[in-house]
Amino acid sequence: MKTIITVIFFGILTYAVAQRPATLSQCQSDLPAKQDLSILTFFKDSWFVTHIKDGGNEATCREYKSNIENGAIKLNAVGEHKLNRDQNKHSTTNCSSSRGKTLNPEGPFVLQCRHTYYGDNERTTFFGMSFSVIDTDYTDYALVYRCTKYINMNFKTNNLLLLQRVKTADGSKATESLQKHTLSLQQFQKTTGC
Repeated sequence: MKTIITVIFFGILTYAVAQRPATLSQCQSDLPAKQDLSILTFFKDSWFVTHIKDGGNEATCREYKSNIENGAIKLNAVGEHKLNRDQNKHSTTNCSSSRGKTLNPEGPFVLQCRHTYYGDNERTTFFGMSFSVIDTDYTDYALVYRCTKYINMNFKTNNLLLLQRVKTADGSKATESLQKHTLSLQQFQKTTGC
């Protein structure tokens, strides 16, 4: 009888662990992060999400305004977000890393975010984001891996982003970097609005 109860208990425990929602620790890029990233130079001023790989509805232009404040990364994104096929809504996302933790140049940078959609009904969602810089020249482009996990939902996204300092840039300055990582600009979708 004890054996049957033990087997049932471990069966339930195994099932419960298998049903556990995805966490940011499950975010892993196939591409290695940049080893010698200058955090202060990268997280300064604005970047525009001009191209996205595997983006779907997320393929809208956003401006990432970033800085380092009290040892924490602050990243604010503004842009349009496609809520359904017919309608874009203005949105803002405010993200921050934990204060007091040393920032590792290799990342990933773990941020907690609040995303607000504006329009007829204002909606707010919260999510965690893992952000790794694969390559950058700091002045024109950056290739970034972004993984998001929405809190209280079993929903995770991961994308490669091409960020550029100029909103209307065509991505050509990143060609050599993409090739170095066996990628091409044709594998990326141009974001709407950039």
